[in-house]
Amino acid sequence: MTGIAVGRRFPAWIATLFLISWTGSSAEMIGGNLIVAGNVGSNSTRDFFLGPCLVNTERGCPDEEVTFFLFTRRNLDESQRINVTDSWSNLRETNFNPSHPTKIIIHGYNSDMYLDTLVDIRNEYLKNSEFNVVAVDWHRLATAPCYPTAVHNVPHVGQCVAQLINRIRDTGAKDIHAIGFSLGAHVPAFSANVLRPYKLFRITGLDPAMPLFVTVNNDEKLDAGDARFVDVFHTNAFIQGKVEPSGHIDFYMNGGVNQPGCWEHRNPFGCNHHRAAVYFAESINSDLGFWGWPCPGFLAYLLGLCPPRFPAVLAGDRVNRNYRGFHLVKTKGHPPYAEGIFDTDLMDLPR
Repeated sequence: MTGIAVGRRFPAWIATLFLISWTGSSAEMIGGNLIVAGNVGSNSTRDFFLGPCLVNTERGCPDEEVTFFLFTRRNLDESQRINVTDSWSNLRETNFNPSHPTKIIIHGYNSDMYLDTLVDIRNEYLKNSEFNVVAVDWHRLATAPCYPTAVHNVPHVGQCVAQLINRIRDTGAKDIHAIGFSLGAHVPAFSANVLRPYKLFRITGLDPAMPLFVTVNNDEKLDAGDARFVDVFHTNAFIQGKVEPSGHIDFYMNGGVNQPGCWEHRNPFGCNHHRAAVYFAESINSDLGFWGWPCPGFLAYLLGLCPPRFPAVLAGDRVNRNYRGFHLVKTKGHPPYAEGIFDTDLMDLPR
């Protein structure tokens, strides 16, 4: 039998209920470990399944469950597999160009690198400019209905992404930007722990996942200390996404909880959550842009104390990295979503 350490991100009562429900196995707590009988192997250095859920046992990187695929303007539709170890990579045998900015796109729970909104981000980057776009795929470690085990697997995925980043740095590349959606937004935070004292150029968190990340410390979630610049979109706070600020600058799209047009969908909460990636993809080449304005915080917003006012801050890919804090953004309810610069009362204009 094999034990899974149960910590603050993997509470014992959730783990026990989850494992009994999905594996049909007996489970009990012994010495602080959750012991599951009848469904796992004896080799603790191997990943194993609990019911449909693949659990990583920190066996190290590289890992076939965490894979990397390169897209450039020379191979828009046909990916090139990137292989890395602690001392080697095949990057020089691919179309990777260290003089071009690198975008690392990381999917979240119950998803993979082919999630349509993340493919849109990749395509928007490669539409008009030269980039190295790397898609990270860890879908077997993030499969439904296994959210608790997916959270458990996030640090391992972050470790493998850190290994990739180190090999990218070996090529001389400087501009490295990680973009994570939902649960994938926390992956670069764990990469940051491994990479210290080096800091990534930028991390963008697209509606970072809230469940099991409410009470953890900064080393176990995305925060402003994880890169030289961290920007965050909030679109489904209190439900699937975090409400607390998680970056140097946080954009609360339409207040950050509900998005216009989503209640017309069969899955409004999923629509709200995915809008973070939709808005970011549109921001890459938008002529109008998503413009935000400062607000003291969520309570001030709820009290109606944050009308549009200057300074206006462009949200998304071309964000001004000199700004900090809580910002609100208004969008349309249908594509294209960007509204451009907002109107403001003359009393709010800077003097």
